[in-house]
Amino acid sequence: MKMRKLFAGIAAAVTLLGGMALGAASAQADGPQMTTPLLQVNNAQAGHTYTPYKFATFANAGNGTVEVNTVDAWKTAVTTAADAANGDGSIPAEYAENPAAYVATFDAEQIRKFAMELAKANPLPSADGNGLTVAASQAGTSQPVAVNGEGWYLVTDIYTKTGETKVTTGTPAVVATTVSGLTNLKIVADTTTGQGNITSVGQFNAKNENPLTPPKKTAKVGTVDVNGKTVNVGDTVNFTVSATVPTSAANYDSYPFTITDTASKGLQVAQPTAFTVQKKAGQNDALEAVDSTLYTVTQTGTATEENGTTTTIKFADAKSLAGKTIVVSYTGVVTKDALTADLGGSVNNKATVTTKGGTSEAGETNAKTYGFQFTKIGVDKDANALAGAKFVVKKDGKYLKQAENGAWSLVETQNDATTFTSGTDGLVQLKGLAAGTYTVMETVAPTGYAQNFKVTFDVTIKNDGKVTFSPDALKQVTPSKNDTAEATATVKNVKNVTQLPLTGAAGTTLFTVVALLVAGAGVTVAVKSRQRTH
Repeated sequence: MKMRKLFAGIAAAVTLLGGMALGAASAQADGPQMTTPLLQVNNAQAGHTYTPYKFATFANAGNGTVEVNTVDAWKTAVTTAADAANGDGSIPAEYAENPAAYVATFDAEQIRKFAMELAKANPLPSADGNGLTVAASQAGTSQPVAVNGEGWYLVTDIYTKTGETKVTTGTPAVVATTVSGLTNLKIVADTTTGQGNITSVGQFNAKNENPLTPPKKTAKVGTVDVNGKTVNVGDTVNFTVSATVPTSAANYDSYPFTITDTASKGLQVAQPTAFTVQKKAGQNDALEAVDSTLYTVTQTGTATEENGTTTTIKFADAKSLAGKTIVVSYTGVVTKDALTADLGGSVNNKATVTTKGGTSEAGETNAKTYGFQFTKIGVDKDANALAGAKFVVKKDGKYLKQAENGAWSLVETQNDATTFTSGTDGLVQLKGLAAGTYTVMETVAPTGYAQNFKVTFDVTIKNDGKVTFSPDALKQVTPSKNDTAEATATVKNVKNVTQLPLTGAAGTTLFTVVALLVAGAGVTVAVKSRQRTH
């Protein structure tokens, strides 16, 4: 047999060896042969451009053989690539004029190396067909690439991310078209490279994966989305992680798929047995339980540790879930460990996916928690700090209650509420609160101070952490100038009315009322005096 001839069975096997897993259109035993052969990209990837270069032609097919002839413009490049791929030194002399025939004797690993080396030719000879640029709507489908005549092709893969100018060179492929005159070709599937379901020449599965899409995450307290917003210490947050198994997973004998979820310090994540793993075929489809034998859930770390808690949901083989979205649901409780040295803190949760294509960027949720403080002051020796003043705080018509672990809740009655008492430094401080408006009500003034001038005022925490104090009518509340999460105020107690820091209309009104009361008292005394004289 001439060295340039290649058994059809070998040619069929070679078509499966390209690293990019492109393939020719399927050969049919009884159907018409194509006048313009096509290469077919199965599971095409959005943003990729697949360009074919013919480096060898086929001729004289029949009797189970086909001639492989190197295209003249490619002889040097094919020879160089073959030398680099065979690992045994220079190409044998008998193949000097037809190096592609020598490449046809390579095994699977050598062919893969040959494709990589051949793609390094600089410059590449002109393309022999129309490159296919895959649109987003074509992603995951089988797309044809038109080529000029039967033959053996190098197909390059260039990826450009939407909105960016940076390009990435993907794994090239060496792919053969169908051969006129040779039908019913059968091959042995190359299962190790993702071709496990291929049984006839011309059918190929894309193995290259675009940079993996980060998993989607949600974080809700009840039905309220708190991602990018605020939470209270003690809130139970409902998290979900959604990640789609690539359609190419179906092409492998087994396809490992791992979701890694990391909760920050201050998030007490549910135990692995409380994680729910479900699947759905489409965005609007109903969720179904995933067979628990397909995955394991393991966990390391705790809410008190700096690195938080990492939970791993591992599928040793997600082949049966190809194209489906995995949705993992669990809860996390915000703890006081989330708080920093100031009045607030933050909790975040990140998730990545790891497949044969690598590890994705992280999908993430973030939530903040804030607080406020004020200093109680009095008069004379207490002008800088006043201890012993007692307060309760309301929000949305209910009272705040704080557990020993720092968790906040709302209760109906003042008797069940937490009482906050100013210390020797006069400070009253509340940490780990969500945004909102809080009403602070003084219930007991310190001993020696007027009980009829106890103060009530509002404090508003915004989503960005800024705090606003609303002065009371008697001007006993004086906000600081610092409009940040650590904004504070002084709240004054007095022993008698003359010590009130009154200004403006409020002061005038109060002193008018006091004057009237005094006048009323004088009238009463006068009347009583007259009564005594009769």
